[in-house]
Amino acid sequence: MITQRHRTSLASFNISRLLVSALLLLSLSGIAAAAETGESLKVERLTFPVTLSNGSAAEVVGYLYYKGSYRDRTLLVAIHGATYNHKYWAVPTINGHEYSFAGYMAERKYAVLAIDELGTGESTRPEDGDLLTLDQTASTIHQVITQLRAGEDGLGYAFGCVVTVGHSLGAINAIYEQATYHDADAVVSTGMGHVPHELPLPAGLIAGMLQYEYAPLPPEVRAAAFYYAPGADPEVIAYDNNILSDLLARGQLSTGILGMFDPAATRVGAATGRVLVQLGEFDVLFPASLAEGEAAYFASASSVTVQSLAGVGHDFNTHFRNHEGWRLIDEWLQSQGLGRAEE
Repeated sequence: MITQRHRTSLASFNISRLLVSALLLLSLSGIAAAAETGESLKVERLTFPVTLSNGSAAEVVGYLYYKGSYRDRTLLVAIHGATYNHKYWAVPTINGHEYSFAGYMAERKYAVLAIDELGTGESTRPEDGDLLTLDQTASTIHQVITQLRAGEDGLGYAFGCVVTVGHSLGAINAIYEQATYHDADAVVSTGMGHVPHELPLPAGLIAGMLQYEYAPLPPEVRAAAFYYAPGADPEVIAYDNNILSDLLARGQLSTGILGMFDPAATRVGAATGRVLVQLGEFDVLFPASLAEGEAAYFASASSVTVQSLAGVGHDFNTHFRNHEGWRLIDEWLQSQGLGRAEE
């Protein structure tokens, strides 16, 4: 729920989205058309009932992407970062370049469930933004995965192999969930490192965001923090600010972002199973130059692979060289016996 004291500050945030609504409608109509053809990309909207720590009911919405059939496929549960929602994983083709992680992986015989974390997109937004801590978010992701394993939500089919793929704050949530519930067969972490360092964010930004239950990130900060300008299309950066941007719950900010370099807070040392970490060469938030020692934080993991991606900033999916990172994820999953199904 947006409080009166910052509705005015969000007015321009909402107006900017309307300016590019035509582009959004075109991308959605393209998805619908693709879903109607035989072996084209299929998209299903799913809702998962969850119970919050205060006993209230909520819903997590996710979009399932696959080609042909999702049966006998490895399911990638994609968890977006701060001030994003599920759309980060399904950006449409812009100027002839493909930006959809979900489409790329569906082409390679995975099923991809891109969720709107609570407080974002089409999922429930509790009035109390402080409720959505790392612990609460992990609980809701666990409830979603449990339903997917059991074949609930009308799927009629239970996924036997589940991999969580998190980006940035979504990676923190995926790691925390795995450390708490051990649900996934593997965890893929993108754009998130645990080596302590100073983040290049404007002075007073975090303090200002902490004033609100849910807060946006200014467009100029998004562009500087999330993009390596020489490696990205300016139209994609504009699309990001106008279409992909969402609000961040204070509970995620206070427990996730402010505690990101505290292993006890993120529970990284308790995350089990196989882990893949990808860090970007030009990521100003978590640069690949700090990759040394990253694996040591995953003390309970059965294996840890750390990869450096050339030519990209923080948001791997929306840079020109996005396919290189996606190819490495696919190859790593195959090497772990979690890859594409044979047909």
